Amino acid sequence: MDKEALRAKMRAKRRALTAQEQNEAAQAVMRRLEGFEPFCRARCVMAYMACRGEMSVLSAMEAILRSGKTLALPRCEAPGVMTARQIARFSQLVPGAHGILEPDSGCALIAPEEIDLILVPGTAFDAQGGRLGQGGGYYDRFLSRTRALRVGVCHRFALLERVPVEAHDLHMHVILTPGGMIDCGRGTDNNSDVQEERT
Repeated sequence: MDKEALRAKMRAKRRALTAQEQNEAAQAVMRRLEGFEPFCRARCVMAYMACRGEMSVLSAMEAILRSGKTLALPRCEAPGVMTARQIARFSQLVPGAHGILEPDSGCALIAPEEIDLILVPGTAFDAQGGRLGQGGGYYDRFLSRTRALRVGVCHRFALLERVPVEAHDLHMHVILTPGGMIDCGRGTDNNSDVQEERT
C-alpha cells in the first residue's frame, strides 16, 4: 500500500473512534508515560496538539506544566519548517497555518539540542521505528537537528508490521500505544524502561 492510501486508511479508522474510545486510549497512554523513566527525568519535553483524531497527549502536557518542566510545542514558521516554542499556559496557543493550535509568535524559542524527549505524532508506525507522517516533512527536518529521545505516539491500530519509509525518514527510538511500549532498537539505553506491546 502506498503512503497516500495508507494515510487515508488510518484517517478513516481514527474518524470511526468514539469520544469515549479516544478518551480511554489517551488515559492509557498517560498511565504508561507516568511510569516511563526517560519521561519522568526529562527536563524539557516537546509534545504536540492532536488533530483529526490523533492520539491526545493533553494530559501529559498538563503534567509537564504542573511539574515545572519546560514544555515545548511545534510552531510552523514556513512550509516544511517548524520550530519548538515554550508555553507556560494553554492560552498562549493560537490557530496555525494548518488549523492546528500552536504557540503564538511571542513564545520563546527552544533550541533543538535543549530538548530531552519528543512525543511525535504520526499516521502510522512500525516496531522498527518507522514513521509515516502527514507528508509535509516538518518533523523529519526538525528531528534531524536534535538528539532527544524520539517517542512515536499512536493508536494501537496504527502500529503496523511495516510502514513505507524512505532514506531521509527518521526512525523513532520508542513507540507508545495504549497497549504498551516498544523499544525500536535504535541505540537507546532505555530497554529496562520499555514494556513490550501485547495484543
